[in-house]
Amino acid sequence: MSDFQIQFVAQTDSTNTQLLQRAARRSMHRQVLVADVQTLGRGQRGRQWQASAGEAVLMSLAWEFQRTQRLDGLSLVVGVAVARALDSTLGRRAKLKWPNDVLIDESHKLAGILIETVLGPFSTRTAVIGIGLNLRTPRLTPVVGALPSIGLDEVASVRHSRDDVVPLLLASLDNALMQFTASGFAAFRDEWLATYAYADKMIVARFPDGEHISGRIVDVTGQGALVIESEAGRHTFVSGEVTLRALGS
Repeated sequence: MSDFQIQFVAQTDSTNTQLLQRAARRSMHRQVLVADVQTLGRGQRGRQWQASAGEAVLMSLAWEFQRTQRLDGLSLVVGVAVARALDSTLGRRAKLKWPNDVLIDESHKLAGILIETVLGPFSTRTAVIGIGLNLRTPRLTPVVGALPSIGLDEVASVRHSRDDVVPLLLASLDNALMQFTASGFAAFRDEWLATYAYADKMIVARFPDGEHISGRIVDVTGQGALVIESEAGRHTFVSGEVTLRALGS
């Protein structure tokens, strides 16, 4: 972790928010913020990420790209990096749910990813990569429509502390982000396809307006878009358009 500058804080509103604000003013490349507690932690689609002190990794990493670089598929790359970091602990049990969740056995959420970008100085764009990873299974009321959460301790052979997991994540992210900078998502496509959730199941893709499509995931493009085949044909979705669930779940 010697190439990263890591700040640990007891409490903040949101690690992503803090790094976004700083990156708008100055270079924050390889800066990491880790919090015990977030009072306004965010997930996808404005959902709140809740975790008690010591029960989760709450971390954001700032990574600078040139403004001309396309960032398509970046959330999928981060998912691959998280799965790689946990591979020695979990084996093949970690599955990647398009576009930004890490699941255990396709039924429980272990980690979530939130990537936000801001224009920085010197013709750069900073991606702030937020990762929330449950160390212990949260004792929270389940959110309607969301998968139940699970902690790393419940599925790993040994108990993990935050200080065990953060170095694993950063080492894996470092390698993956350097490769993504050089080659884009296409370099990760095969690995993602070997790890994605619901590979053998019918799924439902739901739109924000309530409409839905049932079918099977058949591909992901070199830009990270999801391809679903239904009775009506093939449909291609970019991140943020739909939410996915296994049919009947």
